[in-house]
Amino acid sequence: MSSTGQIVGGVVGTVVGTFVGYPMLGAQLGMMLGGALDPPKGPTINGPRLEDLTIQTSTYGATVPRAYGTITVSGNVFWLENNKLKETVSKKKSGGKGGGSQTTTKTYLYSATFAVGLVDTRALGEPITGVKRIWIGPDLWYDAGSTDPGTIAASNAAAVGFELYRGSDTQLVDPRISANLGVNASAYRGLAYIVFYDLPLAKYGNSLAAAQIKVEIVAAGSEHVYEATQQAIGSRQWTCVTYNSRVYCTLANNTNICATSPDGVTWTEYLMPKSASWQCIVSNPNIILAFSFGSVCVSEDDGVTWVEVSMPGNYYCTDACYNGSVFLVATDSGPFFKSPDGFAWTSERAPEEAMGLGSVAYKGLAWNGSVFVTVAQGTRFLTSKTGTTGTWTRYVATNGNNWKSIGVNNGRFCITSTNFAGTYTSDDGYAWTYNAVNFAGFGSQVASDGSLFCATSYSTYCLSPDGVTWEIKQFPGGPVNTWNSLVWGGDVFVGVRGSGGVAATIQPYKIAATPVSLSHIVSVECRNSSILADTDIDVTALTQQVRGYRVGSIGAIRSAVEPLQSVWPFDIVQHGYKVQFKPRNSGSVVDIPMGDLDARSASSERGVSLTTSRESDAQLPNNVTLKYLDFNREYDVGEQYAERNDGNSVNLRVIDIPVVLTGSEAANLAELLLYLYWLERYDVSFSLPPTYNQLEPADVVTLQSLEGNIQLRLTAVDNTTDGVVVCKAKYNSAAVYSPNAVGADPVVSGPIIIEYALEPGYVLMDVPYMDRQMDRPSFLWTMYAPSDTFGGGEIYRTEDDGVSWDLVQGFSPPGGVVATATNAITAVDTGVWDKASVLNVRMVGGSSLTSVTDLAVLNGANLFAYGADGRWEIISIQLCTLTGPGRYTCTDMIRGKFGTEWAMGEHSIGDYLILLDENHLSLVGISNQLIGLPRTYRSGDDINSLDVYKDYDFTYQAVNLECLSPVYVKTFRDLSTNNWYFYWIRRSRTDWAWRDNVDADLGEYEESYDVEIYSDASFTTVHRTIRVPSAECTYTSGDQIIDQGTVKTAVFFKVYQVSSVVGRGAPAIYPGSSFNGANLADPNFNEVVFLTSNTGAEGNKRFRDVRGALMSSSGEVKTTTSTGPFTLGSSAQFDGVGDYIMTPGKDRYRLGAGDFCVEIIFKTSQKHGVLLDFYTGGQAGWQILLDSSGFLWFYTGGSVKTGSKNLCTGEWTYAAVTRELGNVHFYSARLGQPLLEDGIGTPYAANLNYTTLTFAIGAQVASRNPSWDFKGNIGPIRVTVGTARSPLVTPTADFPHG
Repeated sequence: MSSTGQIVGGVVGTVVGTFVGYPMLGAQLGMMLGGALDPPKGPTINGPRLEDLTIQTSTYGATVPRAYGTITVSGNVFWLENNKLKETVSKKKSGGKGGGSQTTTKTYLYSATFAVGLVDTRALGEPITGVKRIWIGPDLWYDAGSTDPGTIAASNAAAVGFELYRGSDTQLVDPRISANLGVNASAYRGLAYIVFYDLPLAKYGNSLAAAQIKVEIVAAGSEHVYEATQQAIGSRQWTCVTYNSRVYCTLANNTNICATSPDGVTWTEYLMPKSASWQCIVSNPNIILAFSFGSVCVSEDDGVTWVEVSMPGNYYCTDACYNGSVFLVATDSGPFFKSPDGFAWTSERAPEEAMGLGSVAYKGLAWNGSVFVTVAQGTRFLTSKTGTTGTWTRYVATNGNNWKSIGVNNGRFCITSTNFAGTYTSDDGYAWTYNAVNFAGFGSQVASDGSLFCATSYSTYCLSPDGVTWEIKQFPGGPVNTWNSLVWGGDVFVGVRGSGGVAATIQPYKIAATPVSLSHIVSVECRNSSILADTDIDVTALTQQVRGYRVGSIGAIRSAVEPLQSVWPFDIVQHGYKVQFKPRNSGSVVDIPMGDLDARSASSERGVSLTTSRESDAQLPNNVTLKYLDFNREYDVGEQYAERNDGNSVNLRVIDIPVVLTGSEAANLAELLLYLYWLERYDVSFSLPPTYNQLEPADVVTLQSLEGNIQLRLTAVDNTTDGVVVCKAKYNSAAVYSPNAVGADPVVSGPIIIEYALEPGYVLMDVPYMDRQMDRPSFLWTMYAPSDTFGGGEIYRTEDDGVSWDLVQGFSPPGGVVATATNAITAVDTGVWDKASVLNVRMVGGSSLTSVTDLAVLNGANLFAYGADGRWEIISIQLCTLTGPGRYTCTDMIRGKFGTEWAMGEHSIGDYLILLDENHLSLVGISNQLIGLPRTYRSGDDINSLDVYKDYDFTYQAVNLECLSPVYVKTFRDLSTNNWYFYWIRRSRTDWAWRDNVDADLGEYEESYDVEIYSDASFTTVHRTIRVPSAECTYTSGDQIIDQGTVKTAVFFKVYQVSSVVGRGAPAIYPGSSFNGANLADPNFNEVVFLTSNTGAEGNKRFRDVRGALMSSSGEVKTTTSTGPFTLGSSAQFDGVGDYIMTPGKDRYRLGAGDFCVEIIFKTSQKHGVLLDFYTGGQAGWQILLDSSGFLWFYTGGSVKTGSKNLCTGEWTYAAVTRELGNVHFYSARLGQPLLEDGIGTPYAANLNYTTLTFAIGAQVASRNPSWDFKGNIGPIRVTVGTARSPLVTPTADFPHG
């Protein structure tokens, strides 16, 4: 005798799934209120605090669930670092005015590092695949299956905060657990668990118990690591792609089309200014640059609109990169190009051309944070720290050819070839290693996500952590044309190819769930009983797929199998020597005529053919309610029901099943169960002759009666000793197993994306004194949000390395008005309006900038801090013109205000522009003791507490208390005593008012100055420091001999005004002009329109016109202290490749029809070059130049030239052009030699009378011709209009500056 009940009953006593031996800890954490009084300091109010930070219980043997498919578990906290939460204290002080005591309010914030046990993987026989989603409280916190860019970015950020251990037999001990428990630490092999690191708990009431962790386990599924997906894009030949932190942008070759995408999936096309053969593309967060032959198209609005900008030459640009401050572009057989902003470009001689190796093609260009690397002719690697001419070093590859694409991963370069199986790698760009790979078709493009290199070929892409060992993967869709470009965009790689209208995304990590078979679950549960082996059971008929199933308690096999039987009805029967699992709803195995019923032995009396019994209707359910795990509601408990509307029953039956279902699946199941309750209320019994002894429990049979056929499902079969087959059965109906109920989708579901919100920004500004309130140790700060919805915030400072944080100050709405610069402007004359500079900015905080009148500017409106910590310039801006969404062009400025003129030449792309308005910033007082000491700050806002934000390191240097640099420094040398006398005028940091007959307020406790005497223009060796109480100083001849061994005919010194609080302020630097008594003054100085000495410290690139004109340099022109005329000791050095100095247009440069004198002192190292070029627009005015024969020319269209030759002797030479009484004279000679006069003639008068001339030094800039670039050194230059001067001898000293 056997039955389905007996088979199940034979194993119900076997307990499975016991979790052995792991200490499961319950994190039940209490909260208390406490307070303490500290009378000397005022009351301290302790806010809510978790007094008991220890774990309350430590339970051994607690059940850990077994999970199949994909399902959520909440897990158990089994380890908490140091058995307590990490406590951070923030303190706020209030009150204390009028001499009263202050109240200190302490706020306690908590974070936790803890481990959560998830599932027992030993029972499953294998580790879980991974974790797909994590919820903390009501919030979706992590999603490894999302395609939303913001969710991917947020999940990548969250992934840094936890570590998943999958429950393998080889998993290692978590390092934080090991550090905490030492030798007692366990790897918990066979347990899948997560360790959360320093999880902030403020959002959850500072309670670990309130931070409910729900984890979506993927026990059966697949990890897609760096999986490629083809994406549709317009059917064009896409050549190159870039990512600017917001959009991907690619170019269609030989068209005027570009396409942009926020995610690499959805693309939108836009028009370019022209159709071109697009060669390369590059971007930074502010700008996108697309290069074609001879020009670049620039977009400042994410590729929507473009403008075309000319390049310095007509060449094909092959690759470009940005190093944070400058764009560098390589070309095919031409020069390299550089630009700080994408608009103004200069050329550099190509690396090998500068080495004398000729012009070659360059492919590939990359920056690793320290050096540039490019590839010449596919076989030579060139490296430079700056990308400038003469700075490149060369490495010749010894293996392979056609090396082209360069990727950078954590500073390491990797170069790949389009037709050679191998790579070259280098950690510094100088020492290279060749690495062979074991597959072909490799590396047309290579990029990096900061973790791995990714290289593409035709139908494959390859991954490598180091550029040496590679894993090959297949692109979907089979072989394709070459992938032309590949870029990393922060969450996915995006590649474009030459045809087919196909792009590709490669996502670093994505996990996909796979349903698990019912047969697998049943076999595993039976196997875990330890009494049934795989050979003892037959589950082949259980073909249904299960989304997810959780066994959450210790119990018998019955407790694990019965929920599955409810969802997918099956019977468990003995079949031979096996236990067989047979699904319901199978077809009938035999038809039984009514005559075969009532089988009996010959001696037995006739009996009843068919016996039935029925359960009372009142005992049956009228309503079946099913509770399940709702697939569409983040696995929360769902509920569906089925109900009968007739009969006498009023019973309700509620069934809980830990199976993942949809609403419709659950509704169908509820209907099925209700039908089965009513259908199977009948018990049927009958007997059959021995010819039916093949029947088994769970078989379906058909009784052929006069009333019709009746289907029965056998529940028991008894073979008696006399051969009679006694059967028990239930009614069966195939239609019952095909319900058609529909369950409603949930009205409310949880979040499906994670908002990746940027934290509010804040800037601390150590700026000069601008207001009476700043006459004490203090600094300005502003806090801002990406829009004008800023809700307020606070900053805190720690004095104990983050253990506690003191509130520094709160910040109320509307928040700061903050922008970042997309270009950099240079130094100008601070005494007049700057009408030439153009500053382009992008808003990052606040809504807009506004223009004001010039009178409003003079009265203090539109005052800004421009720069960054340590180099703030204070400026006023009149015109702020909106040029695009959140973008402005700022013009008409007053520069270098409040003594910040020294910072005008220090600017970079990305500098802040911050509105200095009392409604948008705040003043923070600080103790004298903190001046010069580094401190760490942290922000908090109205949404997030300070423990979620990054540290901000800031050192207050008390710039607002520093004295300003003196001005108008003058010197005098007494030839009778050889004493030097220095004079200057002080400035006041506190008094900027201009009042007649009243001196500016001193602004300091006492007047004091330091004068430092140096040996030369390098300003490296200090010989003497003299402290004086007034604005004058004497450097005696005796001190000169003591300091430098002789009396000096030239002096170099710095003057500082000294504060009694913070010491020295900014210095005034005297450049070292020499005076011999005869040139103490220039009687014609008022007629000098341009004057410069071109002196300074070694490497200086900022040149000063003492008459106030802006001077900007291009290329690598710089000051050298290795050579200079007279005793100046320095000069401007030009390398002959793109080096020149320019000033903006000034009407005063017009020579006109009267007398003039143009003078220059120079030393040339090659013939052929322009010394001075005065022009208007693109039209030449006049030039002083050297021709290829060594003749010196004054060129105006009608030419005047000297008769002297051999000027390229490497010696300093003086040249002067004068016009006196209508005649032009040209004078030249080497310094110290007799002055030669030649070239009397008449120039083209019109060329001397142009207005708004621009002045270039060292090159022909009008109708730019690089072949006329000057190579050598240039010293003093003077232009005088109104006086001929009529020089008689070569100068013996610098031109006077007054």
